[in-house]
Amino acid sequence: MFIIYSNDGEMMRKISNENDLRIQKTKNAIKQNLKQMICEMPYEKITVKELAKRAQINRNTFYLHYDIIDDVLLELQIEYSTKYMELVKNYNFIDNQAEIIRCFFEFNENQDEFFQKITCDDRFDYIRHRMQNEVMKKTEGKTSKKYDLNQYINNIISAYNLTTLNLYRQWVSDGRKIPMEQMIKLAIILLSEGISGLKKQHNFK
Repeated sequence: MFIIYSNDGEMMRKISNENDLRIQKTKNAIKQNLKQMICEMPYEKITVKELAKRAQINRNTFYLHYDIIDDVLLELQIEYSTKYMELVKNYNFIDNQAEIIRCFFEFNENQDEFFQKITCDDRFDYIRHRMQNEVMKKTEGKTSKKYDLNQYINNIISAYNLTTLNLYRQWVSDGRKIPMEQMIKLAIILLSEGISGLKKQHNFK
């Protein structure tokens, strides 16, 4: 049987696509197994040898794509933060607090077990901080540019908005007993109006 290609370019594209798919499959296997290992053991205990074994590749194949395990982790961090930044790219901390809170809850609830763990377990803050800082820088920039805020005011606003993470963690720790929509509204009230707003909303006496 003969396969006739219309030109060499078409054949090269087919070969290239096959190679790209194999590379992506290998890298996905590496990243998925690293996520599982991070959930199982201290990060510093993870070795290239064991990661390659779990991904069903040899060490040389690993080194074709990454220099060290930190490079794999960085790629994961970039992937998650890029997806989240796409959701909040048009928001700033002052005008869009409600939208940011909603995005935060909904995004976290739609991620995998690995992301849930690094979000809710403070032992994994060393992983989360890099992603968090990247997102904060983008949102801070939009806030300070619009309102001409100095860096110190920006820092205080950013620190205040980190309360959203603590509210989410507590909600998860409590077993998500409050429906998510109710929890989002509660978080919005707390961050935008403080305790006085919560008191007014629930008619506390």
